[in-house]
Amino acid sequence: MIELLEFTCGRCDAVNRLKFEKVLALQGNPKCGVCREPLLKLLNEPLHGLDPSSYTHPLDKEALHALKRIPGIKTLLKWLISNSVEMSTRLNHHANFLKVGEHQVPSLYRRFRLAADRIGVSELPDLFIYNSAQPNAYTFGVEHYFIAISTGCLDLLTEEEQMGVLAHELGHVHSDHVLYKTAARLVKSVASEVAQATMGVGNLVMVPLQMALLRWDRASELTADRAELLAVRRPEVVLSTHMKMAGGAQSIMKELSVKAFIEQAEHFESMRDETLNSKVAVMFETIFRTHPYPVYRAKELLEWVSTGEFLEILDGEYTQRSMVQTRPCPRCSKPMTEGTIVCPHCAWGGEEDMKEPVPGNPEDSLGTRLDKGWDDARDWFKRQFGGDNDAKSAEKDKEKDKGKDA
Repeated sequence: MIELLEFTCGRCDAVNRLKFEKVLALQGNPKCGVCREPLLKLLNEPLHGLDPSSYTHPLDKEALHALKRIPGIKTLLKWLISNSVEMSTRLNHHANFLKVGEHQVPSLYRRFRLAADRIGVSELPDLFIYNSAQPNAYTFGVEHYFIAISTGCLDLLTEEEQMGVLAHELGHVHSDHVLYKTAARLVKSVASEVAQATMGVGNLVMVPLQMALLRWDRASELTADRAELLAVRRPEVVLSTHMKMAGGAQSIMKELSVKAFIEQAEHFESMRDETLNSKVAVMFETIFRTHPYPVYRAKELLEWVSTGEFLEILDGEYTQRSMVQTRPCPRCSKPMTEGTIVCPHCAWGGEEDMKEPVPGNPEDSLGTRLDKGWDDARDWFKRQFGGDNDAKSAEKDKEKDKGKDA
């Protein structure tokens, strides 16, 4: 862990050297050593107009870019989303869980609203509490998002840490992750059924799609961790949350040490990079996980704080939503960032292959387009993961199909 962090004052351009331990605790607003003004203009203010690109983790961007390169991905995602269980899941939450509001657990609702205000989420999703000893929280939905937090999470964490967990889930909403995270869960649930119905052939499509979605899913958690930090504003609190999620309990709460957890995170990094075998072992351990290791998440968060980007955002140096190029969705009219796979609000793709099928035209039906998506993804899988013979076979199959069409 570094000892000093350099940060330039936005008023007088003086370079300040801050003790990294004090930055982690961030008790109060540090003052510039030259002009004596507070260094962080927005430490106690909402980050109005904050665009998620200001804090998106590089691995999130990289994994989403790789996901977009899979042929047929739009059609496959559209099919998964249109066949989603959002309505039944929402009904189940309303029927079985406790809905939080101004008159139901109002203290938690206030923390929820504060977290949303701090990172610039204007429309609050529904919030539910569900009964489970396992500390956890999740976000779900396609057109109507909702967040759920477990009683185990509330029992284990302090109020500030609870706000951080809620901010983490709101970070997924703010970053337009929810649609794709819902798709990732759906792929996992339907993969075995597709494989069984197609005598295993469906795995050629579902396995690479599932792996690509899970890879992005894990990376998106690192982005949401940054949103959590921007809401709480104290790195130690977020690190403490990861520590408790890894192995916290009320009986040992007084003996837990964030400093020791940081040392563990640094030791994990050196162990992982020690040999090729250790790198491979970590890769296979995480390949089907939805979340990165808690210790790894702590390490990534520490690195982001050490770059100074976290403090720069609290000083008002961030990308505004108004600066990002968008276009209105053809269906819901909400802004879509250029280059998105499908609209994160209503699942509309905004392109020719995502238009509603023309009634009576079998060649324009969803089934026909879905078949094409499977074929494209299968050919991509053969080219990417098969040998030369598989690649040539895929090309021959394409030529045969063209001959039949002619």
